[in-house]
This record gives sequence, C-alpha cells and structure tokens, in this order.
Amino acid sequence: MDSPTRRTVKVIHDGDPWCWYSWGLEPVLQRLHEVYGDGIEISYRMGGVFESLDKWREKYGVGDDVALRQWIADSDRAMRNPFDLNYVVRSGMKNTWIGCAAVKAAGFQGEEAMMRFYRKLMEAIQVHSKDGSKDSVLKEVAEESGLNVERFLKDAHGESAFSAFRADRHGMAADKGNFFSLILVNVADNTRIQVQGYSSGPYEEAIDKISHGKLERSTPIDILEYCDKRRGFLITARELSEVFETSEEDVSRRMESLTKSGLFKQVNVHKVGQYWTIPNESKIAELTLKQVSLSHVTERAKVTEKVELEDVVKQAVKKLYTEVAQRPRGTFHFPVGRAGTDLAGYPEKEVEKIPRAAVESFAGVGYPHGTNSIREGDTVLDVGSGSGTDLFVASLRAGAKGKVLGLDMTEAMLEKAKGNVEKSGFKNIRLLKGDATKIPIEDSTVDVVTSNGVLNLVPDKEKAFQEIYRVLSKGGRFQLADIVTQQDVQAVCGIVPQLWADCIGGAAVEKDYLEMIRRAGFSEVRITSRLDYFSKSPESTRRLTKTFRAESVVISAKKP
Repeated sequence: MDSPTRRTVKVIHDGDPWCWYSWGLEPVLQRLHEVYGDGIEISYRMGGVFESLDKWREKYGVGDDVALRQWIADSDRAMRNPFDLNYVVRSGMKNTWIGCAAVKAAGFQGEEAMMRFYRKLMEAIQVHSKDGSKDSVLKEVAEESGLNVERFLKDAHGESAFSAFRADRHGMAADKGNFFSLILVNVADNTRIQVQGYSSGPYEEAIDKISHGKLERSTPIDILEYCDKRRGFLITARELSEVFETSEEDVSRRMESLTKSGLFKQVNVHKVGQYWTIPNESKIAELTLKQVSLSHVTERAKVTEKVELEDVVKQAVKKLYTEVAQRPRGTFHFPVGRAGTDLAGYPEKEVEKIPRAAVESFAGVGYPHGTNSIREGDTVLDVGSGSGTDLFVASLRAGAKGKVLGLDMTEAMLEKAKGNVEKSGFKNIRLLKGDATKIPIEDSTVDVVTSNGVLNLVPDKEKAFQEIYRVLSKGGRFQLADIVTQQDVQAVCGIVPQLWADCIGGAAVEKDYLEMIRRAGFSEVRITSRLDYFSKSPESTRRLTKTFRAESVVISAKKP
C-alpha cells in the first residue's frame, strides 16, 4: 500500500461567509493552495461574527451607516478584492451564525463540497447582497455548489451542524484567532505562527520557516486550468494577480482577450466590480495557440540559460517521478499503473508475469516492445527504467541467457526497482544510476536500447541520441515510445519545467524528433504506431495537448 500524502503544515482560516475580511483573504488562500498543494491542509473554521447585527454594530461603534461604510471602505483599500461596500445594510442579514452552521452542514458532504459552498455563499452575501441566513438563499447556493440539496437543508437545521459550528468558535477562542489573519501549525511538533495581511508573501515566508524549508513549491502558470477547477466562481483580477504573481493590469488584458475568444464570461455587478467566470455548462475541448499564450503566465517559471534549464528540469522531473514511485495512487496529469499499461497496449498475459509493485508505478507512454526488437540472449538497456515494468518485459524477451540493464536518475524509482528485482527472482537485471546524456556503459556493448516516455523529458535530446548510438553495437536496435507534437510548445509557452514534467513542455515537433535520431547516425527510422496517450488525462491536459497535436508514438531504428 502506498504512503498517504503527508501534510506538513495546517493553515487555519477563521472565517465567516458574511465577513469582508474572509473575502479579502480568498486570493491568499487560493495562492497557498496552488503553491503548496497537498503539502498543506487548509482548515476553514467558522468563527461566527455575530448572532445579532444590532448588538454587533453597537459593540464596534458603527450604529451610524456612514461610520459603518467608512470602516468597510478602509478595509477594502487594504484588501482590494471587490465586493459591495453596502452589503451589510442591503442584504438585511441580522445573524451570521446560521450561514456558518450551513457551511459546516455542507462539509458533511465532503471537504471539496464545503469549500465550494463557502465560496459561493460569500459571493451571494458580499457581491450580490443576499441574506445568507434565509433558506431560499442557502438552497440556491447549495444547488449552485452541486450539493445534495435535500440532505443539505436537513443537515443545516440539525444539531450536528450547529454543534460543529460551536466547536469551531471554541477552537477560535482557544487559539485567540481572528478574522483577518491565518494560524499556521507545524503538524509534527505543533509549532504555530499567526500571520496577517492581504498578500501571500508573509504567509509563504512563514510556511517555509515553520516547515523548515521542507515543503515543495509549485509555480502556478495556467489561468484557464485554475479557473476551470473553480467553475461557477466569480473570479477577480485581484485574485488572479495574487495567485499568478502578475499585475492586475496584465490579468485584465489577458482576461479581456480570453473572454472575447469565448473561454470566459465577464460578469459586471452594478456599482460593485468586474468578475470573470467559466459557466458550469461551458465546454472547452481545444484551444488556439493564442489562447494558450494568453492563459499561461510563465514569466516567473521560464528558464533561459542552458545550464539552468538542465538543472531545473531535472529537479522538476525527479520531484514528479518520486511522487509516482512513492504515491502511485496520487493524481497526475497522465495515467499511472495498470491504467497506463492498459492504455499503452501491454498484453495482459505479459503484465501478469511482472511484479505488481513495478506495474503500479508505471508511467510509460506507449508499448515499445511492439517492435519486437528484443531477441533471446540480447543485452538490453532500458533508458529511464523507472520502477521496472519495461525491465521485466525485456528480461522475459531476452531470456535467461540475456542481460538487462536499467538506467534511471530518480533515487526513489531506483530504490523501488531494486526492491522489485530482488523480490522477483529475475536474475538477469542490473540497475545503474545516471541519465540519458551520460550513459555509464562502454561503447558498442548493447544489442537493444529501449525507452518509454523519457526522452521528451531530456533537454539535450541530440546528446541523448548520440549516447544511445554510442553504446549500441553494430546492427543494434533502438525501440522507444515517446511524446511528439505537431506544434512547437516552447515557441508559445517558453521553457517551463512544470510543463516538461507533465510530458508536454519538452516534447519535440515530430519531424524534428525523427531528424535528430537520424543525425545521431541511425538508419531505418520509422514510426510503427501512434496513440492518443492523453485521452484519459484531466480535461485541462487534454485541451493543451490537442492544441499542440501531442500524441505518443512508437519508433524503431537501427545502428548500421
């Protein structure tokens, strides 16, 4: 069984769907979610601003509407996430505890359901000035959030939801929390820091400090993918600016063009602000190159220097494939394990002969063995051998008299493959650490080189093909499965390591890829099969790969 994702830091947000501070912190929370992913747990703890609006206004000295609006306006200048500055009066909402309990009721249908409901209820109250304590509004928001409405309404009026809400209030009081800060907790040692502000910088610094720099960070780059995961939300230029670390002017320029092209719907709320949304019913199957360019904010993610490129790409690739090795049941942009071998076309009878632990971390893109290049008694080198699926196939085909070498640069994959080999009883497999551009094998010592979904991840493909040619003996065969495109990804997006790790950013245009193999000295270079490899990937990945006409191909070649 694979290890569960280890969340290192808990981020506690004491909120209330009525509270303008909660709305102001949304861009920060969404940024943290995108940067740290499963490394953090964001806990939405409902604090309940007031049970009685009149008593609350009296307590804070804002019984006068002018004074109340001035307080809200002053906060708005710090937060800059547009909402109706008069919603407190216009909504007619006299009690926020009902809305907070409703959020807890939504949580009974799952964490994702709760987060969607919470966000949509904030929009209903603070953008559209609706009374979030009324059943009619709660029902409408529940429907928009995809909840089981009948169950939700029953839970919202039940004791369990209010009990959970009271527990939240008790926890907030015990931690001395407030609505305009976040509490960060190191899960291992319970160290905690309270941070406030409406930009993510101080929070990220604190998370890095409290986690001792151990949390991996991602750089958000795709606006469309971000918004697609938040379909139906009203998204502001302020939110996108924070998440993607660019100016609101740049966001507005991109969004206006993307809206004109039909990807987004612009929503202008009278005297409140401008928002963008992807309607729930919207179908986006494919993008134009211009749309891809507008959607990808890559300036902070690009790499320009060759030395830096190789280092950064290697680190991105190692990070991703370490995840595949250690947590193969995680969520990836490509099929993993049996889903991958089934898609690639591996015969079931062949897969059944391979250790299950090797197959579970399979991340290949095709079935290179369909070329039938490996013969009994051959010495075979698998470049990018991963957890060992193709090593075992090669071993079965080369037989007891053959020899199989596995080359990989990711320690976690090598460790897993080593364990798989030791437990399997296969005697003719040996593992080597290294990469495709520096193969630690003598010249002309290998009969067949095989590779599966690896060379698109290598920045210097020319050198990799030259190395493969060098280690092959005269008449040696080369079989590989890899990703190629018909449009140049880098010409549109630049060199972005995250796109490389997802098997698209480093993929070469097909004709250029074949020519590189020929220039290395190979003859009889031909494509033997094609596969729509991304057909089972998430929708955002399918859109991008369709734009560039990316697919998996199996190629065979020979050293004269």
